[in-house]
Amino acid sequence: MSATGSAKIALITGTSSGIGLQAAVQLAQASFTVIATMRDPRKAGLLHEAAGQAGVTLDVRPLDVEDDASVAACITAIQETYGRIDLLVNNAGAGYLGTLEQTPPEALRRTLEVNFFGVWRMVQAVLPLMRAAGSGRILTVTSVDGLLGQPFNDAYCAAKFAVEGWMESLAPVAQRLGITVSLIEPGAVNSGFMAAVQAARVAGAPDLQATYGPLLDAYLVQVQASYWDCSGAA
Repeated sequence: MSATGSAKIALITGTSSGIGLQAAVQLAQASFTVIATMRDPRKAGLLHEAAGQAGVTLDVRPLDVEDDASVAACITAIQETYGRIDLLVNNAGAGYLGTLEQTPPEALRRTLEVNFFGVWRMVQAVLPLMRAAGSGRILTVTSVDGLLGQPFNDAYCAAKFAVEGWMESLAPVAQRLGITVSLIEPGAVNSGFMAAVQAARVAGAPDLQATYGPLLDAYLVQVQASYWDCSGAA
């Protein structure tokens, strides 16, 4: 069925916490119909709580940006329910802490898979709907790490720089189709993202830990001192 009324349809990835959670709630408060997605809907507790406190309703659906079938199924279901997507917010992401010698190939591939290929999948799936409508907006959350290389973020910066370059390439073409492409480049955010990144740290071989460990610890102190809050406070 098609969407009724004048509410615009927003699809957001990575809404279980942080920027994605807040974006979902605030867009709903701004009268968007919000499809809030995450890989595991069982982790939607904080999102439901925030929506309840704000007095808004969200359409929470499963979506794994690393999985072609998951992306296709979600977009098809949204099209069947609402008939269109007016706004895509690419927020899902994954970081990895470690310099070159500390980053195994599988960690590099996973970081690129979520942060670059995941965004690519989403845009490739949604763009035909927006092109057919002659309108739409694609908003991608990258990072200051997509503008300036950061120590111990080699894989993450590689992915974010790639997204920045691709989006800048896509933007003028999409504009001719009536579609706006935008980037948001936040700094360090006090959310579950950084906690997850630090929890996934791999010490590596003793010689690498002895060499890089103190440097990484000092870097993290500086990052934590620069956090801006995304805890849900108004």
